[in-house]
Amino acid sequence: MAAIINLQQNENRITIASKLYLYGSEANQQVGELIVEEINRMYNEPKATVAINGALLNVLFDIHYQIISSREALEMATVNDDYRNNFIRIENENKITRSFMGFGLGDNSGHWLTTDNLGTSTTAAHEFGHSLGLDHPENPDFRGSATPPPIMAARGSIVDAKYQWNPLAKAGEYGGTMNPVHRRVSQEEIALILEGLTFETTDTYYVGYLSNKLFNSKGSVVEGLA
Repeated sequence: MAAIINLQQNENRITIASKLYLYGSEANQQVGELIVEEINRMYNEPKATVAINGALLNVLFDIHYQIISSREALEMATVNDDYRNNFIRIENENKITRSFMGFGLGDNSGHWLTTDNLGTSTTAAHEFGHSLGLDHPENPDFRGSATPPPIMAARGSIVDAKYQWNPLAKAGEYGGTMNPVHRRVSQEEIALILEGLTFETTDTYYVGYLSNKLFNSKGSVVEGLA
């Protein structure tokens, strides 16, 4: 997902802003509200800070959405050059049976599934992390960390029993992997989003990239109307 990161020195903060344009047969106001509420809540929950030019600044995520038709998505995506704008198709199924962002980390297009319980399962927040360049952790075993699994932990990760689908199951076996509802955004993950941004010569960074691709209902890229 593309976004604009802006240093607001007078406000003592850095704002990460983006807008999700939701289209597809399952895109509606209720789903949109659930998605952005989850993303804003989870990414602002750590009350993350970052040191820039000797000052400790708060990090604020400011994410919005709008429901649009497939035709409007095509018209907008064709000419889009705004890094705030992301185009996410919402359906109840696709050819890979899971929500995904389009073409690598940071892409501004995706195909998300309501069957992933968008807005209540941490899936939207997880996919949002991919869109800001975050990948799955290399080590999928989070046992003994004394904290909930990070938001970028992949499904199937190994976790302490209380974070499993079934706390009584043996780790790694049926029911013995991470229930994604337990994922939380960490300060370390937000630091990774901002890694390398010095703000020495600019107050604004444009992150991600604009493929501006649209998908059909099954998750294949389309060149015409979605």
